[in-house]
Amino acid sequence: MQRSTFIRSALAVALAGTGAVIGGAGPALAATDTGSLSGAVRDTRGAIVADAGISVYADDNQAGDAVARTTTDSAGRWRIPALEAGRYKVQIGLGGWSDWAPGQRSQETATSYAVAAGRGTRANSIVTAAGIISGRLVTANGSPAANVRVVADNYENARFWETTTSATGRYTLKVQPGTDYTVKFIDGYLRQYAPHTTDSEQARHFPVASGRTVRVNDRLLTAATLTGRLTDAAGAPVAGASVRFLTETAFELQTTTDADGRYQFDKLSPWRVKVAFRAADEDAVEQWAYQKLSYDEADEVALSLGTVTTVDNVLLP
Repeated sequence: MQRSTFIRSALAVALAGTGAVIGGAGPALAATDTGSLSGAVRDTRGAIVADAGISVYADDNQAGDAVARTTTDSAGRWRIPALEAGRYKVQIGLGGWSDWAPGQRSQETATSYAVAAGRGTRANSIVTAAGIISGRLVTANGSPAANVRVVADNYENARFWETTTSATGRYTLKVQPGTDYTVKFIDGYLRQYAPHTTDSEQARHFPVASGRTVRVNDRLLTAATLTGRLTDAAGAPVAGASVRFLTETAFELQTTTDADGRYQFDKLSPWRVKVAFRAADEDAVEQWAYQKLSYDEADEVALSLGTVTTVDNVLLP
């Protein structure tokens, strides 16, 4: 009996140096002035919310900067260690909008979590499920339209979400639910809106609800092309010259002429433009089509969808 008591005492002394505890309810947290805050995030449809931004704000300084930030992992879990003892509110960034733990829309109604020294506090949350806009875009001839930008615009709060079509022309966007969106496709400099128009006023507004998917398929319009050739007064090609055009809204594109004096702009919207030319000579004066010396004098050219517009010009002597 004495030998057994001695062995237990010796073992307790040996383990004490490692921080192990014999008996009791479990290991105690080491003495510290800080605690931790952790949680898991799911949405209202029960799905794990991965890659959500977690921002922690001191409850007594809600207008200040976040005191700590992290991101949910693939299981929707997050943890922030070493927070000073106090009360905190947790913001959950959902990719363009946010909820507050444990599932509130505003900071004012969010729960204030108490963090105590040497202890961990849980802040699990159920957030609003995103809405989804998904579809397929094809070219004018029906083949998949790959690598085209897709933009969902929310005009109520001036926010937008964007992605790019895949090799099969498909796309998916997770957006803030409970509002309407227009869907814009941008291929080069051609901008069109669903369904099948370049006029933003004709764009359809798609209502998107939480946890619901809205299908928006479309076909690309055939873009406009602007091309031409620049020669000198003797008819010889002018290579390496700068060519630019301006739209009525002051949007500008620029290129240079090739060895034969030719230039081309592809994938354009149906704009009205004025075209300017400047030879590569650093002393050259810019002139406008057709043989005009100022923007005000220049001829305006209308670009049309599905049409190649040619603007040739001869440099003034």
